[in-house]
Amino acid sequence: MDIENSENIQPEENNNQTVPQKLEVNDQIIEQLISAGKWAKFLAILGFVFIGFMVLMGFMISVIMSFMPSGPFRHMPIPGFLFGFVYLVIGIVYFFPILYLLRFSTNIQQAISTNNTLKMLKAFENLKSHYRYIGIVMIVMLGLYLLTFVFMVFAGMLAGFSGFTGMQA
Repeated sequence: MDIENSENIQPEENNNQTVPQKLEVNDQIIEQLISAGKWAKFLAILGFVFIGFMVLMGFMISVIMSFMPSGPFRHMPIPGFLFGFVYLVIGIVYFFPILYLLRFSTNIQQAISTNNTLKMLKAFENLKSHYRYIGIVMIVMLGLYLLTFVFMVFAGMLAGFSGFTGMQA
């Protein structure tokens, strides 16, 4: 399988002419891609199983917390069923990168078995989408951590200026 890369033009050492370089996909690379596809499929299936457990736990927590007496939970700032809703939201957020990973594994295995360049392209597009999604989630989480830290600093300063000494028993 030869893939010509016309964008990567390197000059020859002894000559001033430019020659397009070819990317050669040899048997070792194909073996590595097959292995990566198998591991990606394993991780995707495992991810879907854990997402299923997470959604199931979200429903169970929502139902249990909504029927609990308000005794020990009366001072909570949010309703109890929202704890389960958080699990559902996390499950939805993690669904898409797992789906991209499964599509990568399926397409890479089909591309190699049928020698199909279009399937190979789709596989790597899904791998790119997987990493882009994970990167965006990481950026959002780091932003939320930063906002939380800033909020905690200001809340601590405000509490200190107001003479708040802690929770009263």
